[in-house]
Amino acid sequence: MKLITAYVRTQRAAQVVRALYDAGVRGLTACMVHGMSGETSIFLHGLYPFEPANLSESVKIEVICEDELVDGIVTAVAQAARTGYPGDGIIAVQEVQSMVRIRDISA
Repeated sequence: MKLITAYVRTQRAAQVVRALYDAGVRGLTACMVHGMSGETSIFLHGLYPFEPANLSESVKIEVICEDELVDGIVTAVAQAARTGYPGDGIIAVQEVQSMVRIRDISA
């Protein structure tokens, strides 16, 4: 199993989720995050460079899937998120050692 984590522009998040649904993904996690990358310039306001006002907002989308689905999911995310400008985001794929559904564990 793999964990696919994508950081995409907030303006493209709805298109990415739709593309994932069209690719057969029925479970994902999405949340708003703040960060910075080497592609974007940072304008420091105030005394602390890591205040949210100094970081760009994006959406983090996570999907756990079987190994054979990774290429299709990565392609779907990339096509839906791409604008061609710096700051389009990144996609990371990691190995998942194990996954347990909480409802399946007896108390």
